[in-house]
Amino acid sequence: MPAVSVVTTTLNRPHYLKEAIGSALSQTFEDFELLVCDDGGRDETRRVCESFGDARIRHIVNASPLGIAMNTHAGVMHAGSDLIAFLNDDDRWTPEFLAKCAKPLLDDSNAVLSFCDHWLIDPLGNLLLEETEENSIRYRRGFLSGGPVAEPLKLMVSNAIPLAMGSVFRKSAVDWSLYSKKIEGAYDYFLSYCLLQSGGRVVYVAERLTEYRTHGGSASAALNLTNTLGTSYVNGLIVNDPRFRSVAREIQRHAIGLERHLAKLYLCRLNMPLAARHFGRFLRYRFAMGPDAGKVPSRRAR
Repeated sequence: MPAVSVVTTTLNRPHYLKEAIGSALSQTFEDFELLVCDDGGRDETRRVCESFGDARIRHIVNASPLGIAMNTHAGVMHAGSDLIAFLNDDDRWTPEFLAKCAKPLLDDSNAVLSFCDHWLIDPLGNLLLEETEENSIRYRRGFLSGGPVAEPLKLMVSNAIPLAMGSVFRKSAVDWSLYSKKIEGAYDYFLSYCLLQSGGRVVYVAERLTEYRTHGGSASAALNLTNTLGTSYVNGLIVNDPRFRSVAREIQRHAIGLERHLAKLYLCRLNMPLAARHFGRFLRYRFAMGPDAGKVPSRRAR
């Protein structure tokens, strides 16, 4: 059994996929399998996987398109290891990522999550230095010290965990019965919630060890409807979970703008039942916050 299972979901992006796989195979830590979960099934994707001639690569073609959330779930269920790392098909890892981020979980069975910071790159793969610095500050990773995180629940407030592009986590720490298509593109936010819910140790590796590509084709580049609905669903889980009572107020503050956005969107589409549902959630969060409620940035990460 491999020490780590790397899950890469892909949909017809063979050029970027080749870069992503190449960065995985360049890791100094070599005890892993790479599951390429193919939601498109084109021959080009198969040829990219076969071109490396590496037995650690498993190309899995879905019988029918699953979408990002369930394709990710399928990959995790195929995984042979309890330790999981996601590698987006358009991202890259630096050679030390697995060596440094898998180690806390391999050394400590009570650790459920290890994460690092990351670089931003443009579509051509060039480092975006200024944007990277701003991103680290925006998501508060720039203020974290390396090592065990003292108050991990607060990571949900700042959305500091880059689960989809810079983390290794323990599969057995997640209650997979809660996972559903409802979460869509917010699968990373949902899994962060589940991992923190477990109460296990969380470790931050204070280095930039991965590269996140920014372009309109990225799965999280646009705050589209399904991703927003997924975030709304996870916000509801957090707010109603007594284990997250200490951060529920801040999560509600973030949820106010999101629910207002959804209510307006459905109103414009003349879908009155859904507009009323999300306006009701907006009012519930707004009144729960009282006069302190205010506008905050989007809940979508990175």
